[in-house]
Amino acid sequence: MTAYATQSDLEARYGSTDRLAVLLADEQGVEIAGRLAEAIADAQAEIDGALAPTWPFPLTGSVPATVTRWTADLALAALAESRPAGGGGNLAARAERARQEIALAAAGRRAISGLTRRDPTGSAVEPDRTFTRGEDQAEPGGGTMDRW
Repeated sequence: MTAYATQSDLEARYGSTDRLAVLLADEQGVEIAGRLAEAIADAQAEIDGALAPTWPFPLTGSVPATVTRWTADLALAALAESRPAGGGGNLAARAERARQEIALAAAGRRAISGLTRRDPTGSAVEPDRTFTRGEDQAEPGGGTMDRW
């Protein structure tokens, strides 16, 4: 599976390696192994779950910049929330904005650059049937008949 964001993507969104290191460590400053990978995996799972029904998720090739941004913002907010002392400033607001954009994309009201939305009705598309009401005369002077 393709990673939607990396540590350098999170550093770029948050401002520096030092600031990110604070989110990746416990209260004594000891880095907690796997914390970054877990936050990114959880963010990817959230995105995949929301978009898989109408978009080609999970992604296996190149990752659009929008998806990387969403992943980074969700992961950063999760890292900040998991710290007992909190922190992270506007990270919760960024994550909420990402969730709103993801919801718009899931509803088909927002495009994702580089991706094509799936047909929401599935692969077998049946044309709409047209129903008419007509008159046929089986015999002269006969009645009407419905025809579909």
